[in-house]
Amino acid sequence: MARPSVSKTPFAERLTSVRMHVDGRDRKAFAEDLGINAETLGGYERGDSLPDQWFLLDYKKRFSVNLDWLLTGEGEMFHPAYGRPHTLPMGASPAMIRLPIYGDVHAAAGLSSIPVGELADGVMSFDPRFLRDQGAVPEKCSVIWAHGDSMMPTIPDGSALIVDRSQTEVKNGSIMVIGVGDDLLVKRVRRRLDGLIDLISDNSAYAPETLGPASLQQLRVVGRVVYFCRTP
Repeated sequence: MARPSVSKTPFAERLTSVRMHVDGRDRKAFAEDLGINAETLGGYERGDSLPDQWFLLDYKKRFSVNLDWLLTGEGEMFHPAYGRPHTLPMGASPAMIRLPIYGDVHAAAGLSSIPVGELADGVMSFDPRFLRDQGAVPEKCSVIWAHGDSMMPTIPDGSALIVDRSQTEVKNGSIMVIGVGDDLLVKRVRRRLDGLIDLISDNSAYAPETLGPASLQQLRVVGRVVYFCRTP
């Protein structure tokens, strides 16, 4: 039985994590796809040696790896482009899950009323392991769109929102998609001691809104936003 790989440095550990997230295969098969020797890759993933800039740029190009995260551990592992169907990583597992896209459903990151459709009109492929790492149930996720600027800079206008519909309990501090009457909103939520719920925008130009008893009767929690990405 092969000995487990041991990463001697945080960088080496992050490099190994990329391979496991985007493919999950053994090191030899992954190295062949990269066009390098498996022992060379092993040296990088163990921390025995350091890759050059061309290797790092290849990871960024192939897998949309965030080099700031890879080098320092700060930020997210992947750039938002990781979620786009046309930028799926090389050698991706056939077990990629296809999330339904509801193109005519928009969560307002603002105050406007948005019509809600019913039928999916596309799909977006994701690695289910990546979604589980975000705390999501992959089979319960779907994609809708954010409109408006009230959640900027966290969520830009036009972002695709990955929503886990299994998470419908209001959880303080979470970004959630909620329906209030005819409005569909994406906001941070906070349950108050008096039982009311505050809807908080990340854009300081928008004051928090409080849902009173009448609005709470119309409240419908669609799910928690577990990830978002920009698309062309």
